[in-house]
Formats: sequence, structure tokens, C-alpha cells
Amino acid sequence: MQKNKNIRLLISLIVLSTVTALLFLFGNPNRSDIDKSIFKVADQNAIDKVVFESVKGKVELKFDGARWRVNSKYEADGQLVTVFFASVLQAEPKRKITSGQQDSIKNRMAKEGIKVSLWEGEKVAKEYWVSGNDQKTETYFQLANDAPYFVTIPGYRVYVASIFELTENEWRDKRVFNFNWQNFKNLKAHFPNQPNQDFTISFANKLFGIEEVAVADTTKLSNYLESIFNLQADRILSKEEASSYDSLFATEPFLQIEIQDIAKKTFGLKIYQPQGKNKLVVAKMNEEPILLQPQVAASVMRRREYFVMK
Repeated sequence: MQKNKNIRLLISLIVLSTVTALLFLFGNPNRSDIDKSIFKVADQNAIDKVVFESVKGKVELKFDGARWRVNSKYEADGQLVTVFFASVLQAEPKRKITSGQQDSIKNRMAKEGIKVSLWEGEKVAKEYWVSGNDQKTETYFQLANDAPYFVTIPGYRVYVASIFELTENEWRDKRVFNFNWQNFKNLKAHFPNQPNQDFTISFANKLFGIEEVAVADTTKLSNYLESIFNLQADRILSKEEASSYDSLFATEPFLQIEIQDIAKKTFGLKIYQPQGKNKLVVAKMNEEPILLQPQVAASVMRRREYFVMK
């Protein structure tokens, strides 16, 4: 998916931020006299709320003192929040759009643009509009009552607007089993069509063990649990997207995993029969439809026989 590709490119900014900073500080001294800071805030660390508004809806990111949340309902993906602020910090207006292009870009901004508001407490610290071209190769920022600017991140060829275009579900933390693992009690894996491959992993005396396997391969058990702990969805599906899988959801899951913590709270995952090689695997995370990368799904679709010491 092009959007995922753009996000991965933006994530690379975090790794290479030092290089970008050097380019910013010691770049071409003959750059234009455009104010590079017109879309920046005085103190980015003071921003505690970001609001994105467009014809497609509204997404709010808000810091609650401990973590960023999406629309006051979900925990946000921390890495994406970091990428967003890195993008805002490093994005620069390269040139003002010429008069011949202004009308078309302004019209596009008015119809399809995203209004971005950066809040510091109860005060709006910065507000501007973001849009891009059809090919998703150019990004435009515009302040109210001003001309749009072509915006880039120095040293990178990336579609900056992609991070502003994310939906509510795309901003969400995609960890499947998102809880304090120090409170882990047990894990039950059930194969509806192969119940003889069911197994239960429990934690006792500071050790993990499989109740149905007398002598388990501890390396395989450790690798499996690490995959479970780190399991993340590739995408969380909207109701509209999930409807295309209704016939699959009407079938028996290939695998059901249920984890219980010491407070007896449960976290569930249902994985449905893979639809083909290299295709995303359909699943439900606590009854919410998601997609998993095939190699990620394979790492947790282990039967009891996998753990038997040979």
C-alpha cells in the first residue's frame, strides 16, 4: 500500500535525523529568503493536542499526561506520533506556489485539504492546511489568508502529507495483546478443527510451561511467547472494510487464542484460515477485525506438536 510505503519513509527520518539537522544547518547558504519557520511552533514539546479536520472527519491526538490517545478512545501508536512531530519539525516551505497554480491548489485545499491545529493547553499555537497532488509526490501547506507553499523535508524525497492523512484506526496502537505482561497468568490456544493440538501455557514458580506437554522445547516456547508479546496488526479495519470479509467471519476460526491476567481479565485473538500465500491474514482482536502480515501470523499459529522436545 502506497500510504504504508510513505509512512515507512517518514519513519526513516527518525533514524537519520542527525543528518537532516546537519543539512538544515549547513546547507546551501544561497537559499531563498522564505521564512522556513512559518509552519513551526515556538516550543514543540509544549504541544499536548493535535487536531486533523477534513471532509472525511476529525481525528484528535491528545496527551493525557502519560500517553497520547486517539479521539479520547484509543491509545495512539507512539512511533507514529514521534514521526509526526519529527515531520512537523523538519518540514520546510521550499517555494511559494506561483500565481498560475494558486487557484487550482487553493481550490483543492478548500475541498480536500486537512486543517491541522496544534494546541498548547487551551491555546492554538499553530494552525494551517495541508494537501497534496493526485500522484502523492508533492505536499502543500497553507496558512489562513496566505498563498500555499510547496513543502519538503530537506534531503528526502517523501510525500510529507501522508502522516497528516492517517485515519483514526491508522493512528491507533496496533499491539494485539496490549497489557502489562508482568500480570500474565495463562494462554490458551484452541484449534476448533484439531482440538488434539490445543495447549495451555501457564506461568508458575517464575517459569513458563505447557500443561499438555511433559517435556517442552524451551527455545521454541520462548520464541513463541516473544512472538505473542510483540504481535501487532498490520491494519485495524473499519466497518466498511470489514464487511468484505463477512463470509469468512461466518466460518469457524482456524485458531483462537485467549490470554488471562492475574486479575482474570481476558484478551482474545481469532485467526481465520489464510486465504493464500503472501496474502494478509484476517483476524479479530477482541472481536475487532484486523489484518496480520502472513509471517507475523505464522509465528503464533503453532500447534501443540510444535513444542514437543524431539
